[in-house]
Amino acid sequence: MSSKEHRESKNGEYVGETMEKTMLMRTQESSENNPYSRIVQRKDAEPIATEDQDTIFPVEVLVDGEHVLSGSKAGKIRRWRIEDGREVGTPMDLGSAVLSIAVSRDGKWIVSGTKSGWVTVWNAESHSKMTEFRAHNNSVRADVSLDATKIATGSKDNTACVWSLSTGQRLLGPWKHDNYVATVKFSPDGCLIATATWDRNSVRVYDSQNDNLFVEFPVKVCSSLNYSLAWASDSKQLFVLSHDSYIHRVGVSTGTTLSKWYIHSGGRPTSVALASNEIFIAAAAGTSVSFWDITSEEQLGTIVEYTHKIFSLAMTSNYDLAAGGGEKITLRALCGILPSHYLDNVSVPA
Repeated sequence: MSSKEHRESKNGEYVGETMEKTMLMRTQESSENNPYSRIVQRKDAEPIATEDQDTIFPVEVLVDGEHVLSGSKAGKIRRWRIEDGREVGTPMDLGSAVLSIAVSRDGKWIVSGTKSGWVTVWNAESHSKMTEFRAHNNSVRADVSLDATKIATGSKDNTACVWSLSTGQRLLGPWKHDNYVATVKFSPDGCLIATATWDRNSVRVYDSQNDNLFVEFPVKVCSSLNYSLAWASDSKQLFVLSHDSYIHRVGVSTGTTLSKWYIHSGGRPTSVALASNEIFIAAAAGTSVSFWDITSEEQLGTIVEYTHKIFSLAMTSNYDLAAGGGEKITLRALCGILPSHYLDNVSVPA
């Protein structure tokens, strides 16, 4: 199938343009009826984006694939049911802007990092606090290890650390960087931790078992509000969205850029989300998102335009894409955007 055929529907209309009109129309309808009780709704590639009461920074999906989390500038984490867009449970209140949300692989814990430097571990069902500690004296990003025993943090104080999830005790670090650590990410096997430094040509990978720097390579990410790292499931490759709108596919064992490709000039590049089948990746820049085959490096479908800036992306195993930014979350099914064979549950090509 040609690129043009990928981008067009059977009747010749551009899918992205048609869907965006639907989104705008249904956003207006939802806002008029009940603007705050429902912020997302999926189904049949007909997205709804309705206004929340605050600026949304991170979004994350729970492992059940049925709920999406949002973190706000006002310091609240909310949980929303994907099926009908209704809020579930009480908001998790942190009192400071939420800059990161991570969910443990077993689905039991939600880990958050805030602008004030605090890390909080929440019970995913009850939304009660399990552990809370001051990890840094400034803005902090946090991620959780595969076995849900460790938390990695990166901060505006130019350091990264590893902590015990259950006690908040520091286990490793601080690892000093030459600027703000904009994002931090455990490898899927939990053995490595990647950090990206804002406004510096530096992505680093550390051994999570000791204080050793494993490898460093020169890729610069854009801005301090950044979600631009994605690991392959074998923990051997890392995808990085750079400040100049390239996706870099890096071999972690050597720090070598295996390939890179330009996404689109839609504005500030902020986030990537790798599909669960690992054959395509979504990338956000400004108010738009594009999709790419990670083997051929060809664009898939159309560039999808939103009515709000995109700060973060998250994708469910059912290929629903959540995009958070501004005062909106938009969640759409990718079945109406990408060729169907990209949405099958297949393995990454060798």
